[in-house]
Parts: sequence; structure tokens; C-alpha cells
Amino acid sequence: GSELVNNIFKKNIESIYKKNPDFATRIAKHIPNDMPKLIAENNFYNFEYKGIKIHNPQNPLAEAQEIFSYSENTPVAIHLIYGLGLGYLFKVAAEKSTGTVILYEPDLNILFSAFNVVDFSSDFDKNNVYITDNFEDLSQIIYTKSGTENSPQMLILPSQREFEKDNLGEFIKNLQDLIGSYSLDLKYTKEQFYPALKMLITNIPHLTKEIPLIKFKDIFKEKTALIVSAGPTLDRNIETITKYRENFILFTVGTAFKTLQKHGIEPDFLSIIETYDSSKQITDYDLSKINFITEPYSNPKLRNFKFKQTFSHISANMPINHFWSEICGENIEEYWSKGTVSYNALNSARILGCSKIILVGQDLAYIEGQCYSKNSAYKDLVCRFNNESQKWEITANNMEKFADSLSNAPTFEERIETAKRRLKKLNASLYYVKGINGDLIPTESVYAAFVKPLSEFALHFNDRTYINTSLVGAQIDGFKNMSLEEALADSEKNGLIELKTDFTYDKNSIKSKLLDSKKLLNQSLPEIEEIKHLIKNLNNNLKRQKNLEVDSLKILKKISEKYLYLTSTFSNQSKLFDFITADGKINLDYQMKMLKDLTNDSVTTLIQNINNFADTTINRINEVNSLLDNSIKELE
Repeated sequence: GSELVNNIFKKNIESIYKKNPDFATRIAKHIPNDMPKLIAENNFYNFEYKGIKIHNPQNPLAEAQEIFSYSENTPVAIHLIYGLGLGYLFKVAAEKSTGTVILYEPDLNILFSAFNVVDFSSDFDKNNVYITDNFEDLSQIIYTKSGTENSPQMLILPSQREFEKDNLGEFIKNLQDLIGSYSLDLKYTKEQFYPALKMLITNIPHLTKEIPLIKFKDIFKEKTALIVSAGPTLDRNIETITKYRENFILFTVGTAFKTLQKHGIEPDFLSIIETYDSSKQITDYDLSKINFITEPYSNPKLRNFKFKQTFSHISANMPINHFWSEICGENIEEYWSKGTVSYNALNSARILGCSKIILVGQDLAYIEGQCYSKNSAYKDLVCRFNNESQKWEITANNMEKFADSLSNAPTFEERIETAKRRLKKLNASLYYVKGINGDLIPTESVYAAFVKPLSEFALHFNDRTYINTSLVGAQIDGFKNMSLEEALADSEKNGLIELKTDFTYDKNSIKSKLLDSKKLLNQSLPEIEEIKHLIKNLNNNLKRQKNLEVDSLKILKKISEKYLYLTSTFSNQSKLFDFITADGKINLDYQMKMLKDLTNDSVTTLIQNINNFADTTINRINEVNSLLDNSIKELE
């Protein structure tokens, strides 16, 4: 009866409302414009929609069970169900998944209809089950559940592929981009948080002398900026840059610096933000008339050069910079960044007020086999189509020179090994982007990932003119495509304004906050020692017992509680502790999620890993304490 149907709908909506009120309200208020037809055949119910039966007419349940059986089912698995229908596949996943289940159904007609005839409330009530109809919510759920060892597995009915054939390709591409972006974030967390923290602390005595770029906001209003990157088309524009040199403010990235120097072109600003030692890009040059823009966490060796002035670009999207922001009291929201140095230079030009911003050598692709400008640091790299493998491949014209440009390692063999690893990495990430002419052109996945942020930047800060002079590289929406000659035809000589300020940091305040941070960090040491003590007791118990007994389980519970306190509550209080433990926490959290059965062996392995985490954390705290002491001493 209709009352029963309404009760089912009500139960479903109430269940979803607990997790996602906006979504529940959207379905409840939805007025269907194309209802699926409920049909019964072969002792099963089915939906017919847009002329297609959603489920297998013979046995929809067996179809759902078979699709799920192909997926990996572990505690960290993410089962992404695309499309609901009458919910056979979703219900199988909700019942059997030991990981996370995400139901994604963008069609509200189907959701509304299914909610009226099938009771999903007990499935929606489960802690590991999520449901959404939009990609933004889906992104957030995937982000919270993703780790370095897991990616969403998409489970989809054959009929759903038919319905969504126009949208599915775009959905899969967006999903891949999303997973790629999160993987990079996690990889950065694992590999860079701690090294970047050490560099930032080492840099502090220098940072107090580096002027925040924002102190010169809009100083170059109405002026033209040229942002020079090391793409192949830089070589084609050298003559024009020389011809109009006095008509713009010139920003260059480190990899393009040698090309400009070779042609006697002096930039006004040089941007380098790398954490690795990239000082070879600028060694043996007179830098005394060049302004330097860098990040607080960039490699300390960059601070050894004598620049005209050094400016700090404190990127707001880099978590490590938030620690420096709290210590020095600077607002960092204007410092937009996406981890690429050309984006850093672009945002620097915007902060300084330039009203026309022109990109040169920002090809973001391999042009006519060439990867970089002929005089840049990576000039020996070429991208060619291999007829044998029928694939594009990146190789080095001169392996020895390429190896020397990459590494300062003492032996030839070590440098060659570094070069081989870099080539392998580049080839593994070979990608394609839409070119300015509409064709697909080969590039590196990292470069492909830069296209969208540059477009979004131009869209967001749309109060000025953006020009891309590549003409053969990747299409960057929001930038006008024109030659450099055409872009500069109406430009006039502008004369660089001297950047002068009486701004200074309060060193006493910085010192005081560093001491407070150090004191807070060291409050974790007794807690960690207590974890180690509990582990020792538990190990002794496990040696005596064949099976886990109550007293051992009680100790294990205490260890888990102390670990969780440190990695959640205490991490939120101490940024230093968070950066020190971020990579270890990712690994350990994964292992804990994967722990299925509590046995003597599995618990022994787990507490050994927690013990290793504790030892690493103590060593790092001691190292950070030492770096802090050095920096505080230098501040005095």
C-alpha cells in the first residue's frame, strides 16, 4: 500500500539525514520527471529506465555478487558503487565489504524511485557506508579514506555503462585526476614533511632577514610582467625578449636562468623554491643585481648566494609554512601556490601588482621532441616516438651531461644511476594534454597537472590580462594565445622601481615562540617512553603465553590509546610533532587497519612497528631540538 511505500521512503531519508542533511533534503523535495518502471520477472524485481533494464533480467542478485567478487576486499578497500538501480550491488557491498562503501548515484529520479520501494536504512546506518549524488562530496569522502596503499575500486553494472556512456569517460578521468592529486599529497606528506621542517628551522636566522613579498603589494601597478620558464619555445623568444627588455619586469625560474644569462639577459626576479639542492642552476654567476624570491622551506644552500635582496613567498597551501606563519606573525593567505615554481613566479607578479602578465616558455609539453630550452639545466632531454614499442619515450642525448646537471654525487656511477632513475620516473609519468591547436601532445604528468591550476588562477584573479606566448604547447584557458612580439607591441619602457622598506621581524617574539614550540614538543617524550615501557611488558607477557590473555589485551588497549592520543589530540596541539610523525603515522595507520585477527604473532608484529615508530619519533625530536637550539642561538 501507499502508506507502506511512504514509510520506506521516510526511513531511507531519515537514515541519510543523519550523515548528509543537505542530500536527504534534496531527494525528499525532488519531483521526478522521468520515473523508472518497476517490473517483476524470474522471481526478481527490476527497473526499466530509458528503454534499458538496469539489472540482469535472469538473476540480478547473482550479477551483483559476481561483480563484487572481483574486487579486493580488505579493511582499507574503497568500494565505489556507481549507480543504484534497485540496490542489488549496493546491498551486497554494504553487507560484505570490510572496508569503505561509497554509493554514487547522480540521477535523482532513480534515487527517488528506489527509495520508495526498497528499505536501505540499515545499510545507510553502517559506519563504513557513504552515499552522494555529486562529485564534490565524493571527492571529500575519497580524500578522507585514501592512503598510499589504496585507491577506490569502481563497481558498476553493465547497464550503467550504457546509461552513462556520454558522461562515464569524463567521470573516470576526473576520478583518476582526483586520485592522482591525493596520491601526490600523500606522497609529499610521506617524503617531504620532515625534510621540509628541518630546512625551515635551519633557515630561520635567514628568514628573519628575508622580506615578505606582500610588503610590496601592488608596487608595479599598470606594469607588464614577463614570466620565463624553461620550455622549448623559450629559445624562439630570446630575440624578442632582448629587443623589448626595458619594457617589462622580468621574472625567471631557476631552470631558465642559464638560457637568459647565455644571451646576456638579466632578470629582475629569480624564483627557486625546491627543497633539493638546485644551486647548480645559479652557481658561477653574478647575482648581486638580481632579486631572489623563495620559500621558507627551500634548500638552505640557496641562502649562501649574494643576491640584491631576498623576498619570502610563504605559500599558504604548504602546511609547513603555517608553522612559520604562527612563529613570525605574518598573514599568508595572499601567497597562492601549487608546488610549481612558475606558479610561484606568476603569483609573485600578481602580488606586486603587474596588470599584464605574459608567460614565455610555459609549454607544459614536449615540443618537436624537445623537452627543455637548449641552454637550460635539462637541455639534453628529448621526447621521441619509438616505432618499435609504438610509444613516446624520453631519453637523454648526452647521458653524461644530463647526469652532471642533476647530481653532485662524487662518483660517475652514482650520477649516472641518479640520471637513470630520473628517466625511468619521467617515462613512467608520460602523459598527454590538449595543445593550443587542439591536438594531443606528449608531456609529463606533473606538467599536465599544472594546466588546470594556471587556468583557475586566471579565472580567480580576473582583474588583469594574461597572455601565453607558447603557441605550440598546452592550451591554458584564461590566457590569450599570441606571439611575444604581438603581446609587447604596445609596451613602453617602464624603469624598475626600487623595493625599499623599513620592515623588520621582531626577533625576540620569534625566539620566544620557538622556545614555546620546543617545550610543547618535548611534552610528548614521557608519553612515548610510557608506550615503550608498555610494549616491553606486553612482549614479556606474549613470550609466556600461547594465546592472548586478558591482561595482555588490557596492555594493548593502553598502548593503542596512548598512540591515538599522540597522533590525534597532541598532533593538533603541536605542529612540530605533527610534521615529525606524519609519514610514520600514515604507514602505521594502514597496518592497524589491515590487522584482521588478534593473535600472538599479529600483535607482536604490530607492537614492534609501534616501537619502531616511537624510536624514530624520539630520534627526530632530538634532531629538531638540536636544529632549534642552533637557530635560536643564531638569532641571539
